[in-house]
Amino acid sequence: MKLAVVAGEASGDLHAARMITALRALGAIEVKGVAGPELRAAGVECLVRAEDLAMLGFAEIPARLPRLFATRRRLIEQVRNWRPHAVVLVDYPGFNLRLGPELERLGATIFYYIAPQVWAWHPERAARMAQWVDQLAVVFPFEEPMFRQAGVNATYVGHPLLDDFGPERSETEFRAELGMGPDARILGLLPGSRPQEIARHLPVLLAAARQLESTRPDLVTVVPLAPGLPDPSPGLPGPTRLRWLRGRTRSVQAHATACAVASGTATLETALFATPHVIVYRTGWLNYAIASRLVQLERIGLPNIVAEAPVAPELIQGRMTPDTVAATIAPWLDDPAARAAAHTGLECVRARLGGPGASRRAAELLWTLTS
Repeated sequence: MKLAVVAGEASGDLHAARMITALRALGAIEVKGVAGPELRAAGVECLVRAEDLAMLGFAEIPARLPRLFATRRRLIEQVRNWRPHAVVLVDYPGFNLRLGPELERLGATIFYYIAPQVWAWHPERAARMAQWVDQLAVVFPFEEPMFRQAGVNATYVGHPLLDDFGPERSETEFRAELGMGPDARILGLLPGSRPQEIARHLPVLLAAARQLESTRPDLVTVVPLAPGLPDPSPGLPGPTRLRWLRGRTRSVQAHATACAVASGTATLETALFATPHVIVYRTGWLNYAIASRLVQLERIGLPNIVAEAPVAPELIQGRMTPDTVAATIAPWLDDPAARAAAHTGLECVRARLGGPGASRRAAELLWTLTS
């Protein structure tokens, strides 16, 4: 089976790689396309590196347009000449929603994995997708009926986060690594995985941690470093008891007493561990002005969208200050009842997403489509 794949962001690269691995158990495949490190490790022939296309916000689009247009031309030529059995588009809506119709006009079979969040931005795009998507594999249960109502052949396969989900270390091992006793409190700060996010979020979060530490002598603040990011500047002001860790993101999410997490997939991961957390986000004024006109949701955090309830507080843009972050987190650190209530509220997120097996189910759906 010949497949072309387009995954332009880190999370899509990871989830697509797991699906490709599951596909190899079903039969022989050859895959080419836009690939990040995970897809390349899964044996995909890289035509364009996904890392070279990643963007954060609307303001970055103009500078990336030449590269995006060149990538689109190359993919169209590849599909025209190579004639894959299917093209797998993975999330990345700003690019894939424009590429898909062009590929369909070439006669390509389109498999879309991880639906673009049109329910947040442009609900009318769901109806347009029905004209060119042959099969849509969605990862949230509420998406299947919404897309089907719009005429899209959509199937809920579950969320791929659950396919390999767990902390890197047990709590005992993690605390020993930090040099902490069993009763010390842990504050996890997850400012994002991109340099622009870290620049906007981390100083605010560290200032909030300094406030919280000042009256809690046992509190240790832990910041997991995303892969590929450089070590933090030694002069960056922070709380006294601050630890930087690599390769321990899920241990922080699972074992922290409470967390502050930048909006995105990391909030969903933290919610799956039912760890109390506040969702934060800041962006440039232009990005925020555009997004505030387009987003049609009351809440932007994935845990809140999945739960259909405010199970994690949100501090967005101007509401994200050291004072508000510290005030939101403080009850979870000090009051076992408040912490337990937050934990209970978050448990419904995992219940709604079901169990593991999404990668295998998506692979089987794609195999059936192309057989």
